[in-house]
Amino acid sequence: MNQTDWRQMVVSPAERSVFEALEDHRWDWRTLDALSKLSGLDPESTRQVLRKYPLLVRQSSVPGPGGEELYTLQTRFFERQNIVEKFITNVSSNTYPSS
Repeated sequence: MNQTDWRQMVVSPAERSVFEALEDHRWDWRTLDALSKLSGLDPESTRQVLRKYPLLVRQSSVPGPGGEELYTLQTRFFERQNIVEKFITNVSSNTYPSS
C-alpha cells in the first residue's frame, strides 16, 4: 500500500470529501474555511481530519494573506519542490542517532 495515496487510506465519506477538496488542481493551497465549506464539515471537524493524517496533509508554515491556515496534500507539496528543496527536505526529515 502506498502510504501517501489518500484514496487507499481514507475510507470515511466525510473525510474523503476533505481530501477531494485538497486534490482540486485549481488550487495549490486551501484554507480551512474553504475545506470546511466544500466538505460540509464544521471547521473544527475539518481540522481534526487534517490532523488525523499527518503523512497525507501538509500545513503551510506561512499563513494566507488574511492570516488563515493553509493546507495541501503532501504529495502535491513534494512534487512542486525543486531538486535541491527535495534533498533538503529528505535529509532534514531523517534522524540520526548521536554518537
